[in-house]
Amino acid sequence: MIYLLFILYCILFCVLITRMKFFTQSGLSKRTLLTLFVLKIFVLIIGCYLNVFYLLVSDSVTFHNMGVEEFHILFQNPHEYFTNIYHSYSAEQYSRLLDTSRSFWNDLRSNLIAKMLSLFDIFSFKSFLINTLFFNFLVFFGLVALYRVFIKIFPGSFIQLILCIFVLPSALFFSSMIHRDGLILLSIGMAIYHSYFMMEDQQYTPRKIGLVVFFLLVIFLLRNFVFITLIPALGAWLLARKFPRHAFLSFVGVYVLVTILFFTSGYISPRTSLPQYVSSRQLSFIEVGKLGNSTIPINTLDPNFKSFLNNLPQAFNHSLMRPYLSEIVSVEYAPFALEIFIIQVLFFIFLFYHKKKIIINPLIYFGVFFSMTMLLVTGYTVPIIGAIVRYRSIYLIFLLIPILCYTDWQKIRTILNINKNII
Repeated sequence: MIYLLFILYCILFCVLITRMKFFTQSGLSKRTLLTLFVLKIFVLIIGCYLNVFYLLVSDSVTFHNMGVEEFHILFQNPHEYFTNIYHSYSAEQYSRLLDTSRSFWNDLRSNLIAKMLSLFDIFSFKSFLINTLFFNFLVFFGLVALYRVFIKIFPGSFIQLILCIFVLPSALFFSSMIHRDGLILLSIGMAIYHSYFMMEDQQYTPRKIGLVVFFLLVIFLLRNFVFITLIPALGAWLLARKFPRHAFLSFVGVYVLVTILFFTSGYISPRTSLPQYVSSRQLSFIEVGKLGNSTIPINTLDPNFKSFLNNLPQAFNHSLMRPYLSEIVSVEYAPFALEIFIIQVLFFIFLFYHKKKIIINPLIYFGVFFSMTMLLVTGYTVPIIGAIVRYRSIYLIFLLIPILCYTDWQKIRTILNINKNII
């Protein structure tokens, strides 16, 4: 019965994707849209199987079980269902906004997903597989939103954008599972989409501004540190749009100022110290890593500029180099080790064979500065290979897009043909 219902919902979503204006006006053909969505369905099926039958501990299954509990509360005690999300079980009540434990805000990010899944359960009969399908339909909006924006910047880069946005293995896999990453990718995509066209059309209507604020709020509630890193990137983007001739300097200026504010935030109050927050976050991950099987050594991060500077090479190494091909101890990490190796190769190809005349849209700077900041946060704080691979997955999209789209593939094809003739 569940498998039949799953197939029917698949057909329904495929029909919606070929009928809804948001998708049909993307510039992607119906065949392409269906192919990409079916690819996500295929990946989610594999992911569901792995989460249920292979992984000893699965966050996706945990979220699903929380959603089922909320589903029963909805029909047994509606008042509790609509009010328990506001309950704080911490002695600090609603403070400890940036804390990673014993915090209302830390619990809220999981409770929101549980509430969403409880509503899915009404239509899915509490099926983990069907709930994951519903989840992927939502995430697909964010992916198409990113494509609609970047195809305006790179109108001749259809294949490159498809590969970066829809087919990048780690982003495809982890955004297909019920977790915060997919919802954050959806929210980032929609926030960028509405911001870009609002600035392009010069139509700052309350509706469009409200949509941007809504998706930023979702990001804040799901992962507040992503929101914190997103704000300076958005501010620099707006400034660069106003001064397009000095776009790069606008980003550099904003990020220099933000760096100063970051390291001086503790002088206001110890509770507002952002370096202390990052350091505490690392300690939390180190404790979690003691129970994992993919933990790697990490230097202790103290809440001061010198420690952050000393740990910078290791942070980049962890977030942009690991796992190495040489350190694969389990088949599950092999695809991601190969992925990051291929990205590194593509980067070197870009350095030697990039297009001569490059016009860099401010959105490209936004993507690079924002994603590099997120990768740095990951590298500084996370000593677990599995977590690093998942956390960085959605941000690699913004690094890979300029690499592929600014590479002169025509020149490379010409060189290869010459070499082929010589041989």
